[in-house]
Amino acid sequence: MPRITLETITDRLTFDAASGRLVSLVAKIAPDVELIASSPDHPAFVLQILTPGREYRRIDSRSARRLAVKREATRDLEKLIFAFTGVGGMDMDVDLTVRASSREGLSRWSATLRNRADVQVVDVQFPFVVVPADANGAVLVPAGSGELHEGRRLDSLPGDEPSQWQLIPENGGCSHYPGGVFAQFLSWHNNRAGIYLACEDTQGNVKLIKPLRHPPGIRLGIAHVGDWPAEGVRTLEYDVVLSTLAGDWYDAAEIYRRWSLRQKWARPLTRRTDVPAWLLDSPPHITIRLQGYVDDGPTPAIAEFLPYEKCVPLLEKIAARVEAPLTAVLMSWERGGPWVYPDCFPPIGGDESIGRFTALARARGWHVGSFCNGTRWVMSHSGNGYDGRKYFEEHQGAESVCRRHDGGLWADDWDWRASYLGCVAQPLTRRVAVDFVKRLIGWGLESIQFFDQNFNAATFPCFAADHGHPSIPGKWMAEAMWTMMTAFHQAAIEAGETGAIQSTENACNEYCLPLFQQSDVRVSPPGSGRAGFVPVYHYLFHECTIMHGMMSTGAEPHALPIRNAWNGVLGEIPGAVMIGDGTLLNRETFNWAEWEPKVGSNEDALEMIRTVTAMRRGPGRNFLVYGRMQRPAKVMGVDIVRWQWQSRQLEVPAVAHACWQAPNGQHGVVLANWTAENRFVRLSDPRLGAQATVHTCARSMAATPATMGEGTLDLVLPPLSCVLVAGEVPTTAASIALFQE
Repeated sequence: MPRITLETITDRLTFDAASGRLVSLVAKIAPDVELIASSPDHPAFVLQILTPGREYRRIDSRSARRLAVKREATRDLEKLIFAFTGVGGMDMDVDLTVRASSREGLSRWSATLRNRADVQVVDVQFPFVVVPADANGAVLVPAGSGELHEGRRLDSLPGDEPSQWQLIPENGGCSHYPGGVFAQFLSWHNNRAGIYLACEDTQGNVKLIKPLRHPPGIRLGIAHVGDWPAEGVRTLEYDVVLSTLAGDWYDAAEIYRRWSLRQKWARPLTRRTDVPAWLLDSPPHITIRLQGYVDDGPTPAIAEFLPYEKCVPLLEKIAARVEAPLTAVLMSWERGGPWVYPDCFPPIGGDESIGRFTALARARGWHVGSFCNGTRWVMSHSGNGYDGRKYFEEHQGAESVCRRHDGGLWADDWDWRASYLGCVAQPLTRRVAVDFVKRLIGWGLESIQFFDQNFNAATFPCFAADHGHPSIPGKWMAEAMWTMMTAFHQAAIEAGETGAIQSTENACNEYCLPLFQQSDVRVSPPGSGRAGFVPVYHYLFHECTIMHGMMSTGAEPHALPIRNAWNGVLGEIPGAVMIGDGTLLNRETFNWAEWEPKVGSNEDALEMIRTVTAMRRGPGRNFLVYGRMQRPAKVMGVDIVRWQWQSRQLEVPAVAHACWQAPNGQHGVVLANWTAENRFVRLSDPRLGAQATVHTCARSMAATPATMGEGTLDLVLPPLSCVLVAGEVPTTAASIALFQE
């Protein structure tokens, strides 16, 4: 079998000349570690097209009539061009180009499509990279809030079936980048080496980026979706880069962060002018649910909260206890039932009451917001029997709905709200959404999470031919999001609400960072929440946006202390859900639970919020509000708290911790003790320097100097406390200019 080899400064790539597929990738420093799990039946690329009958069809490089290989070389650059002609037996050609330089470790890949077959190409999938199914391996996916698949989680990855790469309702409306996938890379590593695969695209081109089981290993897959001509030529406008990796997921994220933070979307909070002072002051977020106790259940109006003015004295007690202004987040106020959109006005309790409540809150220095339902047109609600068909027909709702690839309406009934997904580019969708936001602003709301079901600020895909966009999902989706968000911001300006902000459910994708001031990023502490959570979003983008963890989780009966300890060290505003007597819902849930039976200590929950908030507003501000996350320090002696709860055996570290770098280059380690007793740990982190200051937010505030003996420091963490160990302030120009890169 003829082989062709390219070399970068760090790697050696080998290709099968007869098929164009990548068969080997090794790092020069570990030439005995093969990072590609190659098989003769692997293609070099895959295409998906739509047939005249509007059905998906998959073809790949193996269907080409001919493959020609050309190699070009200069002193420090080698280039391979694999020219596939007659792909799929059609008048269609694909060129794959791979460039390798002796000056960098990344190999650079591109593709050119020449389509003379008059067929609609949905996506081109390349490079085709399959890594070993190593029991010691781990795959990082920048999706949701951050996912690390390792151990048994690798076995549970879906198989690499054609349907996995199709934009269809079964895969949801947010599975793409920019959207549910918030950054454009994947990585895999084991205990010897790894792979980094990324797209260096600055224009919001749609992609599917996912790991899938593909014998004999795991495919790190990328599909480049949309904007391929039915007749014509296109060369992909950006490079796909591939390299070996030394280290773990932090090292992969660091490579990507160095690239992403140089792009147009990455404006740090220190230089953003659209993030108001009140949000930078970190008011704890307290949710008030006006109808129903849980999502999948009856939806009675909550008498304890209506009229809205009843909430003020309850919130006053919380604000006094946590010693900070609050953001009250009103939920499930819609006329048709919780999160029924757009048949949602007037709100339950009436416009007048909600307006009076907002005025009372703002007079106290608080702020009011709401989660919403995004561009989902709700047709029914299982909790109250709502039937939206008449409203949908009377308001020509079908005009606004996304179309599937076969032309049908895109329905979404994965939960208790049967819905249609709304196309953000369609004029009716935009008009209804802007009118909705104007009404909320008119009540005095300052924090609006309209894009709540458009996870990670996703624009839903649409194949309609009459919505004013191309009939294949593509970069028009990002443009449509910018158009709608610009209208939202303009509505606030026209109303004189210059301090109003926009938020999104889950981590805002990088491309949309300039549009949103805040993200609802739900943390999963050890022992609770989603398995495999890692704070990759915090590591990449914390300095560019504000995050709150009001809907994070935690193990009972200590859910809120645990939740807000991890929120605190990961740089998120703390928060909780309030129930009818003004106490907090201390249950293990990402959102709601029945109020009874109560569990845990409300005083402990409030104290943890207080100390974390004091740290964010005080000595930790430069780190936890404006800072850049770093690889964790070595913290020794952390006790593991073990208990049994409802047949579950739970184990949670008593201390949460994370590392940060302030805009001036100063290094800091933040620790939080969620338990009700003192905890003793030993910190080792040479990045702190020889001298440090220990800031303690507990029952009392303290700042004490400390000497890092041989790079270590013994610490006492009081109960329910938050502690910052701040290192020496560097004086070099390079460190001070850190966030000006």
